[in-house]
Amino acid sequence: MNRAYHKEGGMTQLIAALCQCEGKPKVIGISDRMLSSSDMTLTFERDEPKIEVITNATSVLTAGTLDEPDLIRDVRTKAKGKDKVTDIAELFKEAYQTLRIKHIEDEILIPMAGIKSFKEYHEKQSTLHDSVMLDLNERIRKYNVGLTLLLIGMDEQGGHIIGITNPGMWRSYDSLGFLCIGMGDRHADNVFAWYKYTPSIPLRDTIYIAFEAKKKAETAGGVGQSTDIWIIGKDGIDIVEQQTITKLEEIYRERETIRERRGFDKRITELKIQTRKAETA
Repeated sequence: MNRAYHKEGGMTQLIAALCQCEGKPKVIGISDRMLSSSDMTLTFERDEPKIEVITNATSVLTAGTLDEPDLIRDVRTKAKGKDKVTDIAELFKEAYQTLRIKHIEDEILIPMAGIKSFKEYHEKQSTLHDSVMLDLNERIRKYNVGLTLLLIGMDEQGGHIIGITNPGMWRSYDSLGFLCIGMGDRHADNVFAWYKYTPSIPLRDTIYIAFEAKKKAETAGGVGQSTDIWIIGKDGIDIVEQQTITKLEEIYRERETIRERRGFDKRITELKIQTRKAETA
């Protein structure tokens, strides 16, 4: 499993998982509402969800320090009439790469070399000193947009989970069945592992597992406490109401309290520890 997607989430937590509901495939998406400035000195929770509708059967969750509403709007417009989730992933890939080129031009080529475009850069390469060329090429190679997208959706093939990240590439996580992106990804991943999660798990169980994963991720810091949950099926997109999220919170707290109170049973507290002396020189 490529962990690159997990490390570019910024101050946030996104989770997606495939599941089953009465024999029909579903995909769920969970997000906090945390945003942060590019230098991480300012963090706050926004009023609106970080989940955007793309088509009637696909949504995208955003993570990172870069807010690019134009990218979402452009892809939404181009996605009209497209049914395959992978086709929409290609649209996001193209938009992401275009965005990255624009930022490289604005942040590297123009201020450092007075060059306004990649086209001009290629034309003037022969006139630039080797050291300048090496420096620019290295900066371009390492440039990170600071944006990760989590595309979830349904089509004729079933549910899909796709991660889209720097430098503009996408990868499917359908075979794994879930994806956690953000500051608390290791904590969230461990929850799915502990429950021995598979995409055949029922919807209600999966929602709880994903919710617990999000709550565990909060312990890493930089993850907002607000939670949004969306469910996508072939019949459209459903937003889980706050009453249900509050109930999930109650269940989670109760289960955590039981675990804390349980402590160690007598098999541990009354364990007879047998030892023998180590031989000394």
